[in-house]
Amino acid sequence: MGIESKIHHIEDGKDDSINKELEYFKSQKSEEVKKVKEVKGLLGRIRDTFKEFIQGGKSDEKLIASMKQDLEFTEKEATVEGVNFSRCQMDRIAVDYNSGKSVEYESFSPYLADYNLHTGEIWSDKLTESDIIGLEVAKTLRSEFPKARMISLYDEYNTNMPDTSNERGMPVVGGPQLTLPESTKINFKNNIEQLLADRGIISQDKKEGEEYLLVSESSKIKAAEELVKQLEAVGYIDHQGESINFINPEAENPAYRKIQLRTKNGRWLCEALDASSYLNPENLAITHLVVLPNHFKEQQDKVWEVLRVLGIKPDNYHNIFYDEKIDPKKVAEVIKNEIVRCKGVVA
Repeated sequence: MGIESKIHHIEDGKDDSINKELEYFKSQKSEEVKKVKEVKGLLGRIRDTFKEFIQGGKSDEKLIASMKQDLEFTEKEATVEGVNFSRCQMDRIAVDYNSGKSVEYESFSPYLADYNLHTGEIWSDKLTESDIIGLEVAKTLRSEFPKARMISLYDEYNTNMPDTSNERGMPVVGGPQLTLPESTKINFKNNIEQLLADRGIISQDKKEGEEYLLVSESSKIKAAEELVKQLEAVGYIDHQGESINFINPEAENPAYRKIQLRTKNGRWLCEALDASSYLNPENLAITHLVVLPNHFKEQQDKVWEVLRVLGIKPDNYHNIFYDEKIDPKKVAEVIKNEIVRCKGVVA
């Protein structure tokens, strides 16, 4: 059956496998619905079904809209008190950790633009909502997975300030961004380390490498360039001047067939910088857990689309998203409860 025929069958109600699966899913008790592995499984089945209908070329807008609606439903059912587990299989993480597999987690990744751009100082009494939550979650993950390595991909690259001005001294919007001196970047990293040590998340003697790893966004620029080379070699890159786009007609989510990696002004975007962190083949054998505010969901979905073509599998990469307005301790508590529940299941 061709694509157009399948579309008509769905519209006519003759091919309602997706609707039947969703109706069955909705009929389950709330306790069963919120088992993350079931939600994750349905998410995958929905995507697999839609991939059968969408093969290269133009995709049908109705199908994309329907897929979006179905995925939004799974997210709602996988959200516990403002914490979204729809892209995380905690039971899988627990199994990997208990079996001795390497596990890394990231929940605290501050932006220098949120703090002192001149000195790199982080005001511990003026932390952003997401950074306060990220620290609380990091403490929980350190406690529950003490042998796992904490990662902080901190941002001292995106200053959000233009580097040039016109003849009247007004900043030129859309031009190159302001670059910061190395001393400011170094001080920012030192502030991050001290903050983590003060909160008991890392040791006071700061043994970076085994226990934790701090990675700056600016240090990933060369890796992002290498990422583009590798993707270009297999036909996934389109250049438009300085702008660079990732193109994948067979994207798992058809809304992300085109993903911008670098702007027309030469600024690398987080999608490229984050994805480039996984170029190291060793990362294919590591289980990654990344915990971020809800507004990073789209960005992380784009990162995932890039990681897929690099060989990263669903069992390797997990996301948890949260509402920044929720009490930090509550977010950490909900995540801890899910970890404890899954540890009990896989014990």
